[in-house]
Amino acid sequence: MNRRLRQSEMLNLPTYPGEPIYVPDMLVAIVALANYSRHNNGRYSQTVKQWVERAQEEWLDQRTGLLVSYLPADSSKSVRGSFSALNCYYLTFIDKAFAKSQYDKLKVAFLQRSPLTGVKEYHDRSCWLGFDIDAGPILFNLSPSGTAFVVGSATFFDDRSVRSGVLRTAEIMGSTVTWGGRSHYLLANVALVGEAIMLAMRTTVEWK
Repeated sequence: MNRRLRQSEMLNLPTYPGEPIYVPDMLVAIVALANYSRHNNGRYSQTVKQWVERAQEEWLDQRTGLLVSYLPADSSKSVRGSFSALNCYYLTFIDKAFAKSQYDKLKVAFLQRSPLTGVKEYHDRSCWLGFDIDAGPILFNLSPSGTAFVVGSATFFDDRSVRSGVLRTAEIMGSTVTWGGRSHYLLANVALVGEAIMLAMRTTVEWK
């Protein structure tokens, strides 16, 4: 994978043939290289460093300052709430300062606090009721996946205001039930991956 990345002019690889590069998917690969590097004498660290440098210099949306969601960037949909929240989470594994900067910009462009706290899917238009193939059902502007993903960064940076607000939204929408001494989001019976994501986001820590 490292070899193919280095051979790519954009230092990125497509998730699917014939489709744009999905930046959150690419970040998973970069996180994998970074984690491998930590335990193997810095091997592949140069690729990670170069990717972060190019991201900061070339792949930021001009309107929001956020890392674009797709490459090549499409001005009509260059940033999305679900993608941007996931980008912020993955960046915490690679570059804490860059992750914090992106998280602060995410809050400016996408955080909504009323009537429910969460991440909007679209920063430049309203969508009170709709459906998005990546984010899922949009309700009151909020992106279900983006709202879940932002908990990871809020936990990592100890942003208790955002974290508690989003967890209230998760409780309202998910409805915790308890039996046998274990708690469970009732709505997770529809999409179990959502509960797994929330567990990961709620327990985010800095990797050593």
